[in-house]
Amino acid sequence: MKSRVLYRGVNAEMHAAFRGELRPKETKPFVKSPEYGRAEWGNAFWGENVENAVIEHQQHQASYPTSGVSTTPILERAKFYATNGGKSSHGYVYVIDTEALASLGVTAYVVNDIVRMPSIPEDEEVILVAQDFGSLPKVIMVETIECRA
Repeated sequence: MKSRVLYRGVNAEMHAAFRGELRPKETKPFVKSPEYGRAEWGNAFWGENVENAVIEHQQHQASYPTSGVSTTPILERAKFYATNGGKSSHGYVYVIDTEALASLGVTAYVVNDIVRMPSIPEDEEVILVAQDFGSLPKVIMVETIECRA
């Protein structure tokens, strides 16, 4: 991973509900089998594995649950997600120090390196997964930026 920081954009409601915590949608091992009818041709691997979890996580931006948390190295993309593409008046962007990830047991999966046809390649999405498949350690966040649409 080239970037020194990653960004996570969240709406104001999510920020308040999770109190700034980076939580995944589920807390199970980060592996999946290809789901019939959901994995596009060329975007699946045989069996239950991490690669299929990456595909499932980002597939069609459909919010399929995994133990990963989406981030991007592009601040403007994080702001877009924080304000729901300008539909929300404001949101928050968490700034994440990538140099702290490995020492804290957080694995980073670069979507464009794994998925043949990413749903949103311009996001340059990086999925972060905690060692225990739960919330990411709060100490990886070095700043919270409030943004307005």
